[in-house]
Amino acid sequence: MHHYAKSSNEILRKRGYRLTPQRSMILNVIHEANAHLSIEQISERVQQQNPAVSLSTIYRTLELLKELGLVRENRLPGEPPRYECAPGKAHHHLICRGCRVIIHLDENLLGNLHEDLQQQYGFHGLTLDLVASGFCNACWQKRQPFLSARERPTIRQQHEEN
Repeated sequence: MHHYAKSSNEILRKRGYRLTPQRSMILNVIHEANAHLSIEQISERVQQQNPAVSLSTIYRTLELLKELGLVRENRLPGEPPRYECAPGKAHHHLICRGCRVIIHLDENLLGNLHEDLQQQYGFHGLTLDLVASGFCNACWQKRQPFLSARERPTIRQQHEEN
């Protein structure tokens, strides 16, 4: 059994659930993809392994796995929800609004904000999910001819970025 499946099984058992074959399949599909998968993509991959697994089972399982912190749902601007493994208590993305590339950022990006929020506001079991969107360099360069003079960065701003 993979380390991820083993630790997931422990979390499920501690919360009074068991690792059913369907849950195991869904967890493995998400874990092995190492990417952000839509429900359709998860369903397609699970049903390749076992066509008897229904879409409603996948939805219910994803809800449970999210609640238990085993899977993270990402709602990126203009996109349907996507799912991925939920390592740690912080998960940050940088998304290009042009080509939709997603870059995972360092979970330590926000420093001790997690602990500070817990102490200052008395919130516990926090997760931090930052989604920042903009344009990657290639998409930004493609947009330059279409930007008005007011929207274009000044030479000074371009110099400061480099």
